[in-house]
Amino acid sequence: MKTKTSQRTEAIVNDPIGPTLLRLTVPMIGGIIALMAVGIVDAYFVGQLGTAPLAALGFVLPITHGVNSIGLGLGMATSVLVSRYLGEDRFDRAARQITDGRILMTLIGIGLLLGLYLGQRGLLRLLGASDDVLAEALRFMALWIPIIPLLLLTLTGNTILRAIGCPGKSAFLLALLAIINACLDPLLIFGFGPLPGLGIGGAALATAIAWIITFLVSHYVLSVQEQLIIRGKHQLEVLRSNWAELLSIGIPAIFANLMTPLAAAILTAMVARFGTTAVAGFGVSTRIESLCLLIAFALSSTLPMFIGQNIGAGKPERARVALFGAIRFTILFQLAMWLLVAFYSHAIGSAFSTNPEVVDIIGSYLWIVPASYGAHAVTILVMVSLNALKRPKAALLTAIVRLLLLNIPCAYIGGQLYDVNGLFYGFALGNILSALVAWKVIKKVWAEQIGENSQTQ
Repeated sequence: MKTKTSQRTEAIVNDPIGPTLLRLTVPMIGGIIALMAVGIVDAYFVGQLGTAPLAALGFVLPITHGVNSIGLGLGMATSVLVSRYLGEDRFDRAARQITDGRILMTLIGIGLLLGLYLGQRGLLRLLGASDDVLAEALRFMALWIPIIPLLLLTLTGNTILRAIGCPGKSAFLLALLAIINACLDPLLIFGFGPLPGLGIGGAALATAIAWIITFLVSHYVLSVQEQLIIRGKHQLEVLRSNWAELLSIGIPAIFANLMTPLAAAILTAMVARFGTTAVAGFGVSTRIESLCLLIAFALSSTLPMFIGQNIGAGKPERARVALFGAIRFTILFQLAMWLLVAFYSHAIGSAFSTNPEVVDIIGSYLWIVPASYGAHAVTILVMVSLNALKRPKAALLTAIVRLLLLNIPCAYIGGQLYDVNGLFYGFALGNILSALVAWKVIKKVWAEQIGENSQTQ
């Protein structure tokens, strides 16, 4: 198995950059579509239950994204370390880090489970959920919260597969998750034959079952096929050292990732001022937003591995060319995506709701905010690259500036001046200003990286 991993690394650090990135990224496009489809399919079927259940999904979204962000932050940290070790041809060290990291992730998952179980009602109230929407949201949370530890292990497991150069297997697992969820959603939400319909709780149960099955397959791939989980006794000192190394990158990465759901929670509370229909439309729009940023997310899932393995192999110039080439490509792609989404904005809104006010909100959002997705893509790629360069604090600072100092204030001012559409315009402006900040940060950090490499050599 070590030989197969070494062969993958050799290709990543030697083959032509463009074709290699394309080969690694294309499978992840399908995988990320599948992962996003989970939320979109939920929204589609729950939307048929009425405005209150759909609004409940909007309030639940920041919480689920928050948990996902913790898993993605830990996965990013693991990916950074593992890709460096593989670039240095240290397979056993990579396997030890993965094994010890999964123990830590299990403990964190249990802590999150308990914390959300005790605090879910207060958190939903804080987000602005009214009594009827709160009841629907709690039905979802009751069946989703128990699978949090397995969800974290599955998310980080997928990141590990990308870090070792197996995006195809990662994409397969995400597709499996989406297919199971899509098949179970209508059966559990509306019922079938003797099976009673559970409403929004059925959406949560379908998602939970999908995550459980995907975790089992993921664990088999990592432990049996790739032999990356070491069995046997753990040395306490080694365990502590690996946890410390993981958390030194993981904690800033987690907080950076948490900025997005935190901003989503604040924005949801802002939108709630304009009524339940506005929240319902906003919740659908943010799910569609993820699909619009598909290419940026796909590149962000493979670029850190490419950067890490090439820097580990002593080839930083390949990493630099890959990063800045990816940034130029995504800007052009997102401009084209904006034109497409804007043209079909009303039709997209009509597919998710029959309420004309909800459709108008979705349509307005898709006209305004996607115009800034090119800028948003720049910030995404810069942040993941900063983590790959072992600069998680710089990534965190970029996230804080983007969301708390630019996006939220601009959205608030826009909302005060021009109702909900003004809020959307403000958020789009924040995306553009954030990209300018991120660009300056990555240029400065990369110059420092080149200087450090020169001194090492």
